[in-house]
Amino acid sequence: MQQNITDFQIPHLTYSSPQMAHRLIADLQASAERLDLQVMLNSAALLAKFAKHSINTQALLAALIIMAEEDALASLLAIEVIAEIPQVEASKVLLDYLSHADPSVRRQATWKLAQRPPILEALPGLFNQLCVGGMDTMHAHQTLSHWAHFQPALITRLLIEALAVNDSLTERARLVDLLGVLHTTKANTALANIATDQQEALPVRLAAISAMGSHKGKFVGLLPQLLKDDTAIGVYAQLALFDHQSSYKKASSAEANQLRICQMSLANVDSTLSAGGCGDTGGVASLLVSLGESLVKQPEIHQVLTLGLGDGDKALASLQQEDKQPLTYAAINVGYEALSINGANAWEHLPTIKRGIRRALGNFGGVDVLHLRMLDVATLAAAEVAHSLSIPVCFSFAPDPHNVLHSLRSSEQLDRQTFMSVEATQNLWYRGRMLERMVKQAKQLAVFPQPRSQSILHSLSPSPAIQDQPVMTIAEGIDLALLDKVKAVYQDSQQHNKHTIIQDLQHRIDPNRRHLPILLSVGRMHPGKGMARIVEAWAKDSDLYNTCNLVIAGGDITNPTATEKAVMAEIDGLVALDDDRRSGLILLGGRPRADIALLMVAAVEGLPGYWAEGGIYVDGALKEEFGLALLEALATGLVVVAPSTGGPPTYVAHDDTGILVAPDDDLGQAIHHGFNLVTRPDRKSRALHKVEEHYTIGNMAKKLTRLYLHERNNL
Repeated sequence: MQQNITDFQIPHLTYSSPQMAHRLIADLQASAERLDLQVMLNSAALLAKFAKHSINTQALLAALIIMAEEDALASLLAIEVIAEIPQVEASKVLLDYLSHADPSVRRQATWKLAQRPPILEALPGLFNQLCVGGMDTMHAHQTLSHWAHFQPALITRLLIEALAVNDSLTERARLVDLLGVLHTTKANTALANIATDQQEALPVRLAAISAMGSHKGKFVGLLPQLLKDDTAIGVYAQLALFDHQSSYKKASSAEANQLRICQMSLANVDSTLSAGGCGDTGGVASLLVSLGESLVKQPEIHQVLTLGLGDGDKALASLQQEDKQPLTYAAINVGYEALSINGANAWEHLPTIKRGIRRALGNFGGVDVLHLRMLDVATLAAAEVAHSLSIPVCFSFAPDPHNVLHSLRSSEQLDRQTFMSVEATQNLWYRGRMLERMVKQAKQLAVFPQPRSQSILHSLSPSPAIQDQPVMTIAEGIDLALLDKVKAVYQDSQQHNKHTIIQDLQHRIDPNRRHLPILLSVGRMHPGKGMARIVEAWAKDSDLYNTCNLVIAGGDITNPTATEKAVMAEIDGLVALDDDRRSGLILLGGRPRADIALLMVAAVEGLPGYWAEGGIYVDGALKEEFGLALLEALATGLVVVAPSTGGPPTYVAHDDTGILVAPDDDLGQAIHHGFNLVTRPDRKSRALHKVEEHYTIGNMAKKLTRLYLHERNNL
């Protein structure tokens, strides 16, 4: 691929030239062979630009249809271009893709139809997509919402008809979510009827009540009546009334030179991170807690608002706080039993999350900067709200979808079929486009200190270099004060024995294995975190499972999500409950951040009579964008076994403070090598010095504050 292709700088683009069309199609096909996400995105965008202005659209469309016949990936690329051809023939082709065998192709067609005028023949297919869930629902919702501006009565009628014949609880809730964005008399009547219907399922009623919050001036008589209900109905009615009563006002700090910052995560976040390791509450949530505490210590920062997910009661309680503290936590309710949502299905809750963010910001009183990270629905929702309220956005640039493919290529696990399999679950294409949009929208960019981030950033089009954003390389950091406190606690045997995490571990260690050190891993029970990979490496190596106990802290053991159940089932398949090796495998579940720190110290120091000193830490993921738990393990004194992709190579000294593992390396052998490093002289001090110099939460907060101030100083 020529460099000018990826840089979007083809000179003399002639829209009437068949030769140019053939060249661009050939480049797009070549990009598919390379399976480099950004090259594919850039090549598709360039051809789409050509298609939008081409005068030979019929020939171009015919060529794209032929190209799409190759496989699902070719179809995905072709749809990106076909959507830019304005003629009605292109709409008919997109309509055909709504019934394609590949779910990612159907999703892509649904997404791109939002760019076109309503197509009546597409409505049945879009309603089907609306009921699928996850990103399919989100795309269908957005397309139908857009079309409702042109055909409000028709969309309303079809929705009401669909509700009349659909008995599925989840699908009815999705239909009601769409009904909630329509501002027709019949839609309002239907919402009121659903909200008050005692025979209707609770989640569906709550969806209707939640939607009422977007209809200021409506339902003024109904919502106070619903408020009297002492169940979730009353809570959601109160939240809807908050939506009616609140309005966003520009931030006004107590001091003119101080900032009010908002940060958020698609997780349950509180000051203790009580749900740490459960569901989607992982490293990012831990970072936000520590970062918020450090930011409010900066003289230039007045307040920090941290938004996370929660149930209706938690969301309402956060709104009813009388005194807003310098560090404030607020929850956004997402449907009934909100904490059961995960990264895959959360996309369908975009409308609700947007309402919750707007509500929280209005109640808080405005912010100067909204800092976003992660390419998930929370970031998408917050970015849209920020744009509508003219709030400057700071974005932490981490090319997650690109790194996923890079790790697969490195392990020789990637081909066109594999790409589409990963696309189906991780939405690589959409998140790649989302990354580009976030770079364009952001007023400031914080870039992870890894070479791939820099190279991918410069490959985006238009190049951030031609924009005026300040770009600062900022490493994430950890709270060393917390680790120091925990180390002091552990040195006092009377103190550490009182802690539940230590007591639990004492009870769980098999008496016959109390002479062995700990192989520790901390993280969510998610396929991407590699917990099953660790178990497999440990269990299949007799030298390994006979020389250490494997302790995994993460996941909601008592009330797991569907994703957590799947991972734990995979672990059970590797080491059954009645397997002798199971005595050496301990699943502790998710724990608060202080408990995790104490567990790391315990693995280093040992506990006579229960486990030996000299444990190590292992991260089984194929890639880590950064790896906060790895940093904490290093600072605690643990040897770490970490992925060689993403952030770890910036702070792990291979074959000294840890072992870097390529995706195709033998993880078991790497763990053996890690244990060999435990007694290396001065290893602990070198690791701690590295963290102290570059990766503390205080340094991160100071750099971010300078970045935040750039916007105010340049007004």
